[in-house]
Amino acid sequence: MAKKKAVAKKKTAKKTAKKPAKKTVKKAAKKAAAKKKTVKRAVTKKVAKKAAKKKKVAAKPVAETRPAKKKAVAAKKVVKKAARPTRKKGVRRATLVAPAVTEPEGNKMGRSRIPTDAPLAVVFQNDLQAQEAFNLLGITTIRELEEMDPDELVRLLTRPAKHTVGRIRRTLAMNNRCLLSDEAFAVDYQERLANDPNIRSTK
Repeated sequence: MAKKKAVAKKKTAKKTAKKPAKKTVKKAAKKAAAKKKTVKRAVTKKVAKKAAKKKKVAAKPVAETRPAKKKAVAAKKVVKKAARPTRKKGVRRATLVAPAVTEPEGNKMGRSRIPTDAPLAVVFQNDLQAQEAFNLLGITTIRELEEMDPDELVRLLTRPAKHTVGRIRRTLAMNNRCLLSDEAFAVDYQERLANDPNIRSTK
């Protein structure tokens, strides 16, 4: 009988021991499920907030804001274009910003390409007639040539030709000859020669 009682006590002890363990496991499972629910709720709330933000951003009129920016940028470009001068190809920026350096009033042709002491024989090496004229005038440099007036240059260059033509006319007149339509000069020269024989020695 004592054995039976001991076995019965053990069984009851086991049952009582098992029952609390089951309860604790159930409680732990409930707590874990509650935690999962709270985590899920928090995640869903975050997702819902993000979705709401996206909807708000999407709800803003994008088409209205962009054209306004474009208009502002276009207005700035127009102002910049009006402020800056038009730039041509091949022109440096310095010429657009600062005024161009002008030549003095006395020299409008620009910078000389020949020095003032350059020899005329080198400058006019391909023009033989010009070299002969310079030899006749007795000048050798650009400086001396520039000091002469064009009319003076013509007068000095034509003087030898005039003297040569005069000698030709007088020689023909002395031999009773004359150039075309120059008979009056020949007759007049013969008369003067008859009155004064020393005219022959003069030019």
